[in-house]
Amino acid sequence: MIQIKHRESGDILLEMDAECLQGQKLIGKNLKGADLSNRVLRDCVFDSDNLNGCNFAGSDLEGASFIGASAQDADFTGANLQKSRFTDALLYRSLFTGANMTGANMRYAKMENCNLASARLVEADLSMCDLRCDLSAANLTRADVRGAILNGANLSGAKIDDADFTDADMHDANMEGTLIERAKNACAKHKKFQPIARAKRPWWKVWA
Repeated sequence: MIQIKHRESGDILLEMDAECLQGQKLIGKNLKGADLSNRVLRDCVFDSDNLNGCNFAGSDLEGASFIGASAQDADFTGANLQKSRFTDALLYRSLFTGANMTGANMRYAKMENCNLASARLVEADLSMCDLRCDLSAANLTRADVRGAILNGANLSGAKIDDADFTDADMHDANMEGTLIERAKNACAKHKKFQPIARAKRPWWKVWA
């Protein structure tokens, strides 16, 4: 029998008649505030779950799926998230400090105000992702960052060799100490768009 308890109250959120959680399908569950730290959770399916405030720190989540899940204010510090899937997930303010996210799929994920400092995002799919967060000293080698939102993001000291930033919004991003020239189109939209001034015309000539 496996029990999943709340990280603070200790209340039992879920009981399962199983020997381990690895590979279990926990689709659509309410596990808000659960303590899932330092566990082997490889290939688990948390799709569409409520995982807000959960603690996954130090857990092995390789191949786990969080598609469409809400994991806001969650803690993934130091977790193994290789080849995990977070497509369309809500991850606002979550911690991924030092996490191994090699090959992870974060496409369309909402990660505003997340902390990914020193995270390993080698070959990760970050396309169309909201990355207005802390990526300082992160490793984004060969990552797909096409169309991502990075305005105001902290990329200081990040490694972006061979990463693809085509069509990414990067205005006001902090790129101090980052070797921009090693990435593809990393400066395409680094400067905020300034519209061309147009001569004013009387309102009756707008359609002329």
